[in-house]
Amino acid sequence: MNPTYLAVGGRPSLAGALFARYRSRVANERSPSTRDRLLDAALERFSRDGWGGTSIRDLARDVGVREGSVYKHFASKQAIFDALVDRADARMAEIAASLGVSVASPDAALPGYLGIGEDRLVAVAEGFFDAVLHDPELAALRRLFIVSQYRDPEIGRRLRHYWIEQPIAFQVEIFAGLIRVGEFRSGLDPQATALAFFGPILALLQLAESGDDAEERARALLRAHVRHFGATHRPQMPDAAGSAVSD
Repeated sequence: MNPTYLAVGGRPSLAGALFARYRSRVANERSPSTRDRLLDAALERFSRDGWGGTSIRDLARDVGVREGSVYKHFASKQAIFDALVDRADARMAEIAASLGVSVASPDAALPGYLGIGEDRLVAVAEGFFDAVLHDPELAALRRLFIVSQYRDPEIGRRLRHYWIEQPIAFQVEIFAGLIRVGEFRSGLDPQATALAFFGPILALLQLAESGDDAEERARALLRAHVRHFGATHRPQMPDAAGSAVSD
């Protein structure tokens, strides 16, 4: 539920602690190869200058290699873009694992959400939120989407699929499973439920990047959204239902 730096009341949150541990491990273990350096340069260039405004020669110059050396690693600029998406997938999978869930497939992810408590769900949502905002690679890939959706329509289309259409389709399957086993109210439409969950998160990501104290306000709204979503979509407890009738 497809969003280090999060504190609640001045204390690090569970999501922040897990994500900080992940970032520290990656920083210590990952030694950039020429291929990785080319991908890093491409991500920076694409997100700044656009797909059409970046050449193989630009990337070679940024990394300090001959233009021909780039083709030893990637057959084309398109292949570089595809590798960036693959690397983002791997990064997202690592982040998900650090939060105790999976993004491998809806079937693999569903067990992680069965019986999940409210606080735990909030921590998972905050963890992804932090990753999208602050992981250097994921944040740059999202900036690339924002830039490319107008400047490079085909790349914008692919990134729109990655950041919007694919996560919604993934969540539709998860919510269908939760509804099927009774974790969510029967009769709910899985697609409408996924939109009700994910739509506000997309809006809050935009808010978080608008400056001043917007990020902290967005985090508070995210926590409220996740709690409200659970309260309105999960089955009502018998005692709560009884008190509602008596009232």
